[in-house]
Amino acid sequence: MFKKVLLPVDMQDSKTARRSLEAAGQYLENNSAELHVMAVLPGLSMPVVAAYFPDDAVEKAMKALKQEVADLIEAVMPGRKHCFVHIAEGSAAREIVALAEKQKVDLILMPSHNYSRVENLLIGSVTSKVVERAHCSVMVLRNITS
Repeated sequence: MFKKVLLPVDMQDSKTARRSLEAAGQYLENNSAELHVMAVLPGLSMPVVAAYFPDDAVEKAMKALKQEVADLIEAVMPGRKHCFVHIAEGSAAREIVALAEKQKVDLILMPSHNYSRVENLLIGSVTSKVVERAHCSVMVLRNITS
């Protein structure tokens, strides 16, 4: 069991996010173990992209995403203490690894989205990048969407 676990979630796939959060509890050592739940917005503040959005769009999106993750945690793990929400913007793999290092987590739980090989080639695999770069153990939660 682990004392500090990081669970990145994709709120666009709410079914997988919910099931991943339900599964995360079994990897926590006890009620005082920390669960860090993270969501990452794609690079909306890149100059090319930002030109199409109002100045405060990224800030509003991050605030709304944080509330959405907090609501999911409360629905799945009501009253859970030592659970922290983190929202980042940019490259998902880079942000996940950076938070894992900053929080000194023991384990990163990566939900598998079961993309096809072609989709993985086109979009890249966040999971494989995290596995390559993480300082700690990474566990892939397979068949979480079934």
